[in-house]
Amino acid sequence: MSTLLEQFDPSPKAIFEPSMVAPKLEHFPEKVLTCYSKKLLEKALEGRVVETICRLDTEDGGLPVYVFEEDGVRYGAYMSRVGAPACVINLEEVISRGAKTVMMFGSCGVLAEDIPKWGIIVPTAALRDEGVSYHYLPASDEVSFGEVTDLVKETLEAAGENVRLGKVWTTDAIYRETAVKMAKRKEQGCIAVDMESASALAVCKFRGVKFGQFFYTEDVLTEDNWDGRGLASGVKDQADRLFGLALNCLKAL
Repeated sequence: MSTLLEQFDPSPKAIFEPSMVAPKLEHFPEKVLTCYSKKLLEKALEGRVVETICRLDTEDGGLPVYVFEEDGVRYGAYMSRVGAPACVINLEEVISRGAKTVMMFGSCGVLAEDIPKWGIIVPTAALRDEGVSYHYLPASDEVSFGEVTDLVKETLEAAGENVRLGKVWTTDAIYRETAVKMAKRKEQGCIAVDMESASALAVCKFRGVKFGQFFYTEDVLTEDNWDGRGLASGVKDQADRLFGLALNCLKAL
């Protein structure tokens, strides 16, 4: 007998559709950047010509979607909320508004101490240790980024970055990352852990939207220890670098 998450329904239509709350907007940018850090996003957008094209409604006040121009091209940018369900709700609404290409970047935990803070990881696949992705794709252990991985990697390396490739473990229960589970994920090729990647990728595959992603590294987990390494401290100093890298990738997608 299958579990609930194995009972995938491929029907393209749901009872409650994103377009019902986020209808298509004229002149909404087709290429959109998103990250999880408000500090990073606000710092990176300083000095750019920015307009707010809409807000993604939430109970805590909503999230603005910004539009900026570079070389005569309009791009969108917004902050994703942390955690797969919240992240995906906003992603669905951005797609419904008119986005056709999404470049996501954000922090991750690393599963090896030799990966330094502020390093760059490009995921090859995401292990689906969460629930959202199973509503968008048939059940499987992982979902692959495919050829987008090489495109993002080549773009970042052209900008002088030292890039690590590997799988990411997407889990929606950060306080249940046990040593046993982590050992199994590492055996499966994971070098990073996050909370949204598998879900966001699944949504974009389901909606036919091109999706790229990279991570900047922060905390580190080993079998018997967690080291926060200051977590987001210093993110403003990295904002221009990381936003610029993401924009280069978005242009290439």
